[in-house]
Amino acid sequence: MLKISLAAAVLLTVSGCATQNDWEAVGGSKSDAVVRLSYELATFDNAIPDELEGIKLAKQRCSYWGFSGAKAFDVDTKTCADEQCRSYIITKEYQCVD
Repeated sequence: MLKISLAAAVLLTVSGCATQNDWEAVGGSKSDAVVRLSYELATFDNAIPDELEGIKLAKQRCSYWGFSGAKAFDVDTKTCADEQCRSYIITKEYQCVD
């Protein structure tokens, strides 16, 4: 019974720390033709969202400004999402192009 209780406690703890691993538009600049996307990644999580989905979302955002496409910059940034760094926010910028 103790093993079952311990397993249930661990499962509840881990599921309570789940992160969303989908690209989200978090900013940008029409005058610079740059779109900023990010996703959250738990410390021990390796479920990185599909880069093609990021490009697709960036192209959609760029199309609002009259551009036909988007190209990812080579660099992304990683910042702690909370004080204990249990998860990170990964942010990537995309250049809007014609």
